[in-house]
Amino acid sequence: MTTLGSLPANQGKRKLTGWELYKDVLKSPTKIVGPMVDQSELAWRILSRRYGAQLVYTPMISARVFADPGQKIFREDAFNILLGEEGGPEDRPLFIQFAANDPNALLTSAKMVEPYADAIDINFGCPQDIARRGRYGAYLCEDWDLIYKLINTLHVNLSIPVTAKFRIFSDVEKTVRYAQMMERAGAQILTCHGRTREQRGHKAGLADWDQIAAVKKAVSVPVFANGNVLYAEDVERCLSVTGADAYMSAEPQLHNPGIFYTPQSDSKSSPPDEERDRSTHLPHASVALEYLSIIRSIKTPTASSAIKAHLFRLFYPAFLRPENHDLRNRLGAISWQRDGLEGYEDICKEMDKRMKKAMEEGQEEVFPVDDETGLKRVPYWLCQPKVRPPPVSPSSKNEIPKQPTKSSTSLIAPATGSMGDTLESKTIVIATSPEGTLGTVVPVAVDDELECQADVIVQGATSDPPARAGDKRAMDATRTPTEGVTNDAAVEQGDTKRPKLQSTQPE
Repeated sequence: MTTLGSLPANQGKRKLTGWELYKDVLKSPTKIVGPMVDQSELAWRILSRRYGAQLVYTPMISARVFADPGQKIFREDAFNILLGEEGGPEDRPLFIQFAANDPNALLTSAKMVEPYADAIDINFGCPQDIARRGRYGAYLCEDWDLIYKLINTLHVNLSIPVTAKFRIFSDVEKTVRYAQMMERAGAQILTCHGRTREQRGHKAGLADWDQIAAVKKAVSVPVFANGNVLYAEDVERCLSVTGADAYMSAEPQLHNPGIFYTPQSDSKSSPPDEERDRSTHLPHASVALEYLSIIRSIKTPTASSAIKAHLFRLFYPAFLRPENHDLRNRLGAISWQRDGLEGYEDICKEMDKRMKKAMEEGQEEVFPVDDETGLKRVPYWLCQPKVRPPPVSPSSKNEIPKQPTKSSTSLIAPATGSMGDTLESKTIVIATSPEGTLGTVVPVAVDDELECQADVIVQGATSDPPARAGDKRAMDATRTPTEGVTNDAAVEQGDTKRPKLQSTQPE
């Protein structure tokens, strides 16, 4: 393992500043897809860039496990350097994210992937119990000395910049000092998720844009905002309110990869809102087939759990309808060893056929706003966020909060996408706050819950190894699901075997 004493400081070689990285290398991106475990894999990153993402992150990787010489298979699954695609020309710009609490392990891991990334990001935002047990992510937020050392170690010893993603404190002044400390340590870009460590699951509230704005004003490096965006038009609203340099989307982008898509005008008379709606809400079956075609075209294996989870999210609006429950059940029961990629393709082709028929029969082209929720009514054959009625007001269990109106600011936060529960019951929560205020804490679910979960766990899922047509390791049915495979959830608890997928999903 590389140690701090074995590497010279990065002297004599000028490192890019945050603004040089942002402007000269990244070309001033405003639309970013964040790190999502088992979901921001290579195939999805390629798809995301096709639909407007200007910067994409890898899933979070455990630095301790990645640095372990005995974890070769884990490294291949987490970031496959040998096949030459991850971090290659078609996979840039790219930030590789690590979770760590040991500067030496972090440096060793970062050095391995340094040539394949534009920056190394450190996860200080994961609020999950697994992060508490492993002592990383948001559970380092009170150990500022260690955080400083983790960032500064990479800042001093890498030739590429280090960046950081973090959550806020309830006290805005502490949040500002926290961000300033990270900047002093050497973080060249900061991503601020506007929720506290405690705001997760059913306790999650709205992301506080006011705190993100305070961070932006207090530091001199670029700031990315994260939280409270469902639709393409929300991105500009967030950037306007916070002053942030870019917006990072996570789970909403999984449901609608067109959230960042730049509309192409096909009629000079089309109103801008209608044009944007047609461009950013894509036919989900077409997107799914395109995603599978990418998987076929690359050498890097794609985990079957990732494929299944992506399809469940894309097809969510169609799966709500009884006539499509058969496809939902088929997707839940599919097995890579038994069905291969063709099994997923057959389901997507049938869905495409059904959605085209529904589209032909449907008359609605303009997306009206629902008077009760303030949300757009998007046809079920198109990619869209998931919604459910507002939660009970925190002030009174019997009082239902106001619906969005013209005189209120609607702040919308997507929910954890648990596909282990019935699809009808796991949806997005919406909430409102009075006009001119941001970050009102109400019990809504959050929109980037995949930043550090161990596995995406779906209904009826099998624990298949990574999938790729013709890949012996993927296709070998005699290989046990846990053989030689690890993930952060297991490893941080001292178990080197990959847990089998279950019927419920952690946050």
